[in-house]
Amino acid sequence: MTQTPNANDVLMGGGGAPTAKFAHPGDTITGRVVAPPQAYQEREYDKNNPGRPGDPKYYPSGDPIMAVYVDLATDMRDPSIQDDDGIRRFYIEGRYLKADVRDAIRAAGAPGLEVGATLTVTFTHREDPDDKRSRKFWQITYVPAGNAALMGEQPTPAPAPTTPVAAGAQPTTAPAPTPPPPAAAPAAPAVTTPAAQAKSLAALGLTVEQIAAQLGITPDVAAILVAA
Repeated sequence: MTQTPNANDVLMGGGGAPTAKFAHPGDTITGRVVAPPQAYQEREYDKNNPGRPGDPKYYPSGDPIMAVYVDLATDMRDPSIQDDDGIRRFYIEGRYLKADVRDAIRAAGAPGLEVGATLTVTFTHREDPDDKRSRKFWQITYVPAGNAALMGEQPTPAPAPTTPVAAGAQPTTAPAPTPPPPAAAPAAPAVTTPAAQAKSLAALGLTVEQIAAQLGITPDVAAILVAA
C-alpha cells in the first residue's frame, strides 16, 4: 500500500506515522484525529513482490480508485520505534472498509472525518479464517469532535450576588417585612359615671334599649341619662 508522500515527510526525511496494524481478529485501535484526512490512489497487490508497490488501481471507466488515510493519537507505544508519540496512520482502503467508516460517521451525524474526533476500529473476523486474503469484517465507532456541544449542555446559572461580610463577622439576612396589624374596632372612651357611659354608648349609635341592657338599667332611666 503506497500513497503520495506528505510534503513534510519528504522535507524532514521521515516516512510518516507508523501504520495501524490489524493482523489478527480482535485487534483494535482507538485514537483522536490529529490532522485532516489525506486521499491517495490505491495500488494493486503483487503477491510476488509483497513489499513493493503495485500498479495504480483504476475503475473500468478509467477513473482512479482513491482511498484515505488519517493520523490518530493513541496510547500505543512501541519500544522499537524511537521517540514513539503514539500517532498511528490508519489506511481506509477497499470498498468494504470505506463503507463501514462512512456508515459510522453518518450514524454519528457528522459530515466526515474531522480533527478532534475519536475513531475506534476493530478487526472482528475474516470471511474465510484460513485465507489471509479473504475479506475482513470491521466494527467502527465514530465520536464527533463537537459531541459535547451537540448534546446541548446548559451552563450552570451564576449565584445571586451577596453583600460582602467583614472578616470574623457572621453573615446576616434581611428580616422579612412585618405586615401591619389589622385595624382595631373603635372602642368606647373610658368613663366613670353612668351618665357618661350612657352618652358614650349613644354616641356609638346604640338605642336606649341597648344602652339599658348594657348598663343594667331600665330604658326610662337610660333615656334620662342620655338626655342629662
